[in-house]
Amino acid sequence: MWPNGGVPAMDEPMAMSQGTMPIPDDAETPPRGRVVALLRCTLTLATAYLLLVEHKFAALPTGLIVMIVAALASNIAITRLPARVLNSTAFQCGVIIGDTLWITAALLTSGLFRVDFFYLYFLVLLLAAVGESLGLIAVGTIVVCLAYLIALAATGGATSLWSSRLLIRVPFLLTAGAFYGYLVNRVRREQQRAREEAHAVARLEVFQRRLAEHAQHVELANEELAREIAVRRRAEAALHASKDYAENLINSSLDMIVSVDADRRIVEFNRAAEEAFGYRKAEVLGTLVDLVYADPAHGGQVHAAVLRYRSFTGTVTNKRKDGKVFYSYLSASVLCDAGGNVVGCMGISRDITEHRRAEEALRESNRRLAEALAELQATQHQILQQERLRALGQMASGIAHDFNNALSPVLGFTEVLLNAPEQLADRPKVIRYLTMINTAAGDAASTVRRLREFYRGREENEIFLPVNLNHLAEEVIMLTQPRWKDQALAVGITVRIASDFHQVPRVAGNEAELREVLTNLMLNAVDAMPDGGTVTVRTRAAEAHVVLEVSDSGIGMSEEVRQRCLEPFYSTKGERGTGLGLAMVYGIIQRHHGTLTIASAPAEGTTVTVRLPAHVTPGATGAAEAPEGTHAPLRQLHVLVVDDDPPIRELLTEYLTLDAHTVETASNGREGLEKFHAGWFDVVVTDRGMPEMSGDQLAAAIKRASPNKPVILLTGFGDLLIASGEQPAHVDLILSKPVTAAELRKALAKVTA
Repeated sequence: MWPNGGVPAMDEPMAMSQGTMPIPDDAETPPRGRVVALLRCTLTLATAYLLLVEHKFAALPTGLIVMIVAALASNIAITRLPARVLNSTAFQCGVIIGDTLWITAALLTSGLFRVDFFYLYFLVLLLAAVGESLGLIAVGTIVVCLAYLIALAATGGATSLWSSRLLIRVPFLLTAGAFYGYLVNRVRREQQRAREEAHAVARLEVFQRRLAEHAQHVELANEELAREIAVRRRAEAALHASKDYAENLINSSLDMIVSVDADRRIVEFNRAAEEAFGYRKAEVLGTLVDLVYADPAHGGQVHAAVLRYRSFTGTVTNKRKDGKVFYSYLSASVLCDAGGNVVGCMGISRDITEHRRAEEALRESNRRLAEALAELQATQHQILQQERLRALGQMASGIAHDFNNALSPVLGFTEVLLNAPEQLADRPKVIRYLTMINTAAGDAASTVRRLREFYRGREENEIFLPVNLNHLAEEVIMLTQPRWKDQALAVGITVRIASDFHQVPRVAGNEAELREVLTNLMLNAVDAMPDGGTVTVRTRAAEAHVVLEVSDSGIGMSEEVRQRCLEPFYSTKGERGTGLGLAMVYGIIQRHHGTLTIASAPAEGTTVTVRLPAHVTPGATGAAEAPEGTHAPLRQLHVLVVDDDPPIRELLTEYLTLDAHTVETASNGREGLEKFHAGWFDVVVTDRGMPEMSGDQLAAAIKRASPNKPVILLTGFGDLLIASGEQPAHVDLILSKPVTAAELRKALAKVTA
């Protein structure tokens, strides 16, 4: 670094001038070259002028002109020579000798050589050499003298030094001497100035080198400063960009954003807040945040809650600039500095006035809707009650109709046997009549169960047994004979039954339900022929299924009726129909995993096709289900039978006695409980509705005394209880009346397994 603050001292260049600093060779080149050229030009022009005077301004010889032009041209070359050549003694001696020789040659060539003229030239040469070194003056004198001697020898003449012509040339000599003296003096000054300038340049170069070093240091410092400035500018630009982004983010938010300092004065108020509150940002900056609350005290409470809990969320009441009040949902939190000190709070809120109005409107709408729904439910309940009563009447009428159909064979065949006792001797006929009477009674019991056929699914414990569909169809034709033959003939109608039975495998199903299906289809076919006709019953095998078809030649159905005939309560028979028959048939077929299709057209009759899966005989890995009534014999049981109906008690006693069981009976629940405590029984079979103690109470008392004792509830409401899932507590199994020996046997096997 430079002393005095990085700037070189003013006396440093002066100190450098006193040293031995080298001066560049070309420092005097321009002055020295110009001086030599001027001297030679002057000498050449003076010689040319004297020659012209001597020739009285006549034309000069060609050789003389060439010498003059060559002398002038050589001056141009001299100005381009380097300083070291111009300053050399050899060069200067060469110039003197050369100029003397060409001038002497010019004088000799012109024939004007005279002593006076030569003296004049010699004086001019001496004047030109004034101020130069003594060596050059001596050399010049010797050269001129030698030239003069050569000229005298050549011409052999001499002349006086003082002549009139010489005196005439004196003014020219004085003028030339003065001019050359001026030139010499100027040359000296220029040489002195050149030397001073050379020293100044040398000092300046040193100063420049030091200044360059200083500038290099300054440049490095400037570069470092520039880098720091660039980093700072980038940081400032990033800070400004981040600030702009934050401001844009805040202003682009649809929610109101308000920030306050530690004194609760507003420091941030975004565009959404301006639109919501009606204030410009410049209006509210620095004012207390209470300005935007409908109740200023509420604003203080919110701020205190934020400071205490570090955050706050809830509904607040705000006030616009025009005084209007609105509600907003506020979410506020504290703002902290780098040290964790609270410096303010920021709140983000959203106008929920319309939302609250919508909620109030929704609550009012819900209230009205609830009132309307209550009215609708009341009306619906009333309509349902009416519909239930109507449906119950229709179902009761249909059940009575079907029940009467089921009782017809019972009454008919018993009346035949009672009116003709002699037929009792025909044992096969009596057995056939008794079999049909038993079947009809079973069908009558199944008719009661139809109340649950429309909604119950297949029970898990329901067992499908092999059913011979051909035998079943023959039984149904016999059972319905009073309807299609006797009643039809009574009104003058002839109905023919045609059967077309093929060898088919058995089907897996409930025989009573399938009999009910075929009975309904037969009766519907007869009803579809008001003028008589033919009903054809067919069976055939179809791969893994058995197909049953019931066709009639009746009036047929339209497409609309065909599409709706399976709907419950839909009927085309008017008051005579319930609309439950085909719906019940469809439900039974579905539970048997079968399909039912109906083909019909007006005046072309109807064909109902039922497809049922064929029964698959279990393989070696599964034992075959025993047919109904052929279960393996049970161990001997001691059974308590409790029922208030004597025929039922007697029937159950007969069933159990035939299976080698011992039986005790009781006429009501209290008597049954006393006998239970007095003895020991394997199973208790009890009725439900009895005087003094019901079957439910008896079962509960028995379970309290002996929790593992099996209790079978036998009731006429069994199907309804099973369908509704209302099995009483403390009862292991429910049986429906009327009960068969096989059903009782199966129930005992189940509860004692």
